[in-house]
Amino acid sequence: MSARASSIAGIDFGTSNSVVALAGPDRRPRFADFTLLGQLTQSFRSLLFFDLEDQQFRGTINYSAGPEGIEAYLDALGDGRLIQSFKTHLSSRTLGRTMVGPHSLDLDGLLTLFLRRLRERAQASLGVPIERAVFGRPVRFAGAKDEEANARAEDRLRAAAREAGIAEVHVELEPIAAAYHYEAGLEHDELAMVADFGAGTTDFCVMRIGPSRREDSERGADVLATGGVGVAGDNLDAALIQHVVAPQLGKGTYYEEFNKRLLIPPSYYYKLSHWHQLSFLRTERTRSDLLRLYQRAEQPEAIAALVAIIEDNQGFHLHKSVEAAKIALSSGATAEFRYEYEDFKVVAEVCRGDFEGWIAKDVTAIVDCLDETLAKVGLAAGDIDRVFMTGGTAFVPSVRREFAARFGAKKLSSGDELSSIAAGLAACGRRLG
Repeated sequence: MSARASSIAGIDFGTSNSVVALAGPDRRPRFADFTLLGQLTQSFRSLLFFDLEDQQFRGTINYSAGPEGIEAYLDALGDGRLIQSFKTHLSSRTLGRTMVGPHSLDLDGLLTLFLRRLRERAQASLGVPIERAVFGRPVRFAGAKDEEANARAEDRLRAAAREAGIAEVHVELEPIAAAYHYEAGLEHDELAMVADFGAGTTDFCVMRIGPSRREDSERGADVLATGGVGVAGDNLDAALIQHVVAPQLGKGTYYEEFNKRLLIPPSYYYKLSHWHQLSFLRTERTRSDLLRLYQRAEQPEAIAALVAIIEDNQGFHLHKSVEAAKIALSSGATAEFRYEYEDFKVVAEVCRGDFEGWIAKDVTAIVDCLDETLAKVGLAAGDIDRVFMTGGTAFVPSVRREFAARFGAKKLSSGDELSSIAAGLAACGRRLG
């Protein structure tokens, strides 16, 4: 394999985490490593952190990204701006600009900053320049209602990658990349259903894979069907916040104004529970509105706690509490949810049965998309040899039950939840070279 081919990186730019890989001479992926709190990780968290005290008018934008962004955020004790899950906005036509100190940034600018830092840190780890790359994308971007929105999101990703210094940009569907990764370990051909459970989207592909095909330069005919839905891990996180945390922050309570008893607007809790919306709560308008509600609320202490979480940038810590509870519910009938900040504390036992009730509509949306993907090519579940499931939501019991009911538990396999997409994209890069 030529040196030029070896420099085609596979970049899995995810809603929550990003991973970069290169395919080596032995076809095995080599992953970029990063350091978080003294520990090596392949995950470059998809976030940006801005210390507002470091920003100067007409000066360079100072920022941290990925693991360094987390460390800077923790060091700042909540001060500054933490922006995460911005991939979810890629299909948006109407998203405006956000202020970072004296700097006004739009989504394209934020995306470019993130990809530039991801590229720099991955180059340092892998020891080669990254000037050519294959990026993954979902079948259907979050929020995209038509192909025009999908195209807009992909164009935005390509443009930001080029602006970040990647001269040659290729794009492959994420579930197809996961299929390439799964295929690398096969000793026989299969008709596979691949399910990629991300944070913002869930994607499927039905594909013929195996040793007789994996060296082919053109694989389009092997892909029989793809499908995707903008429902995924972040929706399950939102359910926990809405039902466990938000009621302690005033959701469902009232305030009095003009001699009327009015419901605290639920929009605050929607944004609190969706990571890509959280940064939009830190505006002067929101501060003013919440102060007015605090002064008139029947439970002012709950509104005060909501304000503290927003103003002190507690989204990351809240996310960690949600993630821990969700993981525990995948293996146990109950889980303790624990989140503490200053005088505010939520400690609750969450039952798996309740959680499954909260996410029932989301699970239905996922399996409906699964069924539609099979129906596109007239296949029944029995026609599928193997189902490869990747991503954390693959371990949610109610999701797994739905797959087992259709395909049988023996056909289900999982693995490399964090790295499978990047590994498959690196395999694409090897073929392109």
